[in-house]
Amino acid sequence: MKNKLILAVLVLILSFLFVSCEKKGTETIVFDKTHPLALAPDVEWAVVIEPYAVFKESDEWGAATTGHCRKGEILQVKGKSVDAARETWYFFEGGWLPQNCVSIFSNRYKAQTVSNNLTNE
Repeated sequence: MKNKLILAVLVLILSFLFVSCEKKGTETIVFDKTHPLALAPDVEWAVVIEPYAVFKESDEWGAATTGHCRKGEILQVKGKSVDAARETWYFFEGGWLPQNCVSIFSNRYKAQTVSNNLTNE
């Protein structure tokens, strides 16, 4: 009787072991290669968080407007500056934006996730 109980417990443990070790199908991770700098360690990305933001010609509020962007747009950071009032400005292809208009990310994939969440609100 004792041997049968030990055998039953052993069979039960082995069956759980085989079920939990079942080989799953392989999963392939595919990266979007349209932005070759998406994971570059020295490149930052910004997501516009304001409904509407105006690019400035220089890193100051009184500068001329050079363009505009909208909430959820992803921009590659080209430069950064801190003005006399200690406000941080970021330079993009279209011009300068203040820090309060954007969120900065270390890679484009993180920025894309936030952008998708902002545009789905």
